[in-house]
Amino acid sequence: MELSERQRRILKAIIESYIDTAEPVGSKSLAVSFDSPISSATIRNEMSELEERGLLEKPHVSAGRVPSYAAYRLYVNELMERHRTAYSELEQIRRRMQDIMREMDDIMVSAARVVSEMTNYTSVSVLNRRGGGRVKKCELIAMDEGWSYAVVLVGEREVRHKLLHLTAPVEPSMAAMLSTAVNLAIAEGRLEYLLPSMLHGIGAQSGMYMLIKGVIDFIRQTENASDVAEVYVSDTARLLDNREYQDIQRMRELLDYMSDRSNVRDMVSRGAPERINIRIGPELDEPSMRDVSLVFTTYAVDRDTKGIIGIVAPTRMDYAAACAKLAAFAKAVSGMNELGEKIKDTGEDDEYRNGKPGGEA
Repeated sequence: MELSERQRRILKAIIESYIDTAEPVGSKSLAVSFDSPISSATIRNEMSELEERGLLEKPHVSAGRVPSYAAYRLYVNELMERHRTAYSELEQIRRRMQDIMREMDDIMVSAARVVSEMTNYTSVSVLNRRGGGRVKKCELIAMDEGWSYAVVLVGEREVRHKLLHLTAPVEPSMAAMLSTAVNLAIAEGRLEYLLPSMLHGIGAQSGMYMLIKGVIDFIRQTENASDVAEVYVSDTARLLDNREYQDIQRMRELLDYMSDRSNVRDMVSRGAPERINIRIGPELDEPSMRDVSLVFTTYAVDRDTKGIIGIVAPTRMDYAAACAKLAAFAKAVSGMNELGEKIKDTGEDDEYRNGKPGGEA
């Protein structure tokens, strides 16, 4: 949308004033906020033009103006200023994550709580695990004199088990040796070589071969299972701090919608990875979410798991601060669980850019 430089200054000032106060903005209060004076009459004319172009709304006959949804979109794409995050702040975020994870050992919940603390907004956290996750350990338990074995797989977050019935028995001492061999192959990333190497030594008809084949097939099935998405929403009560949600009916509609975790998962699944994604009111395609915006981004947990972290807040949220804090969080936490890698720089670089298609900012 083509606007004059003066119109852009006025619109930006109105949006930022409304973000701070939640009060409609009038021409007189706006006139004193500029470094270079603009008369109230000129501001009124420009506000009328911006209203005609769908960027401002007049909630009451004699009131000032408030930004429209289109104004917020123009603001996040073109008008808002970027914040940069100092190295010390990034390290502080990382330390806070580590502290909370020591308490609960759950990165999804920890991420939600840290971001809610950072922003004072309701936060949403999603973990997308590729397949069933990596198997870390295997145990074999003899059930009846070696003719059947319980296979126990220990994964990233869960334990799975399966009972294997054999056509030839395997002594428990040999099963223990096989278990050691499997765990060594898992640790070294060489599981695919284990079965062929055993085939030459013991033959395909032996109980040991059938047992090890059953174990490896179970591991592959577990790791290739359908992708798993987990969802957590933190501090929904923070929405009550905003006057938009003093209306109990509106609040109930919003909370009912967000209580269905599949709705939250679907909202954040349509974003661009490794970018700050912003969805404003009607862009969420859900009537109960018409007065809120969702800002979210992705971060790496490990090679099989990606995290999505975001905030839900009224459309008049402080978008610049929200984007900066989410970008800083993703930078600080990505790869935290792998090799303890260090933060390489102190700014967000290109985490969010102006004018990206599809609602990215």
